[in-house]
Amino acid sequence: MRVVKKDVLYEGRIIRLCRYYVETPEGLQERDIVEHRGAVAMLAFVDDRKILLEYRYRPALDKHIYELPAGILKPGESVEECAKRELLEETGYEAKKVEHLLSFYPSPGYTNEMIHIVIMKDLVKREKPQAEMSPEEKYMEVREVDIGEALEMIKRGEITDGKTIIGIMSYLMFKR
Repeated sequence: MRVVKKDVLYEGRIIRLCRYYVETPEGLQERDIVEHRGAVAMLAFVDDRKILLEYRYRPALDKHIYELPAGILKPGESVEECAKRELLEETGYEAKKVEHLLSFYPSPGYTNEMIHIVIMKDLVKREKPQAEMSPEEKYMEVREVDIGEALEMIKRGEITDGKTIIGIMSYLMFKR
């Protein structure tokens, strides 16, 4: 099977919606696909146990949720560059150490988005740069949470964001 043609149905600031035409043994099939540049989520440690979590409003859910700091890759930007830029913009911290933990496709049935999880350590508090922020980013709270407590928050259903769950649990499984 292979994609033989695609039509762009919508192009926005973050995503592009396309109709893919896929050649299959049964003939040509249509699939609506969301194309995305990819994103980076940061497991940022302020000390040996505490990580940064954002408590922010998400319009798609119409509620506040806990998430790891994260951001979208700019064209030509490396994962490390994106992680450093986004961490500083969102939390006011700069990291001296960045280590790739894992990368994954959150929903390959309808999007090509890949999320990269990185571990960031040796944080230094800086002044946040004057970046263009959405209203949700302007009013989000950055909280320091013990990683063990973050695991308990997952168990209690207080953390429901997929990249955050994957990041925390992967760290506890592979790096502890």
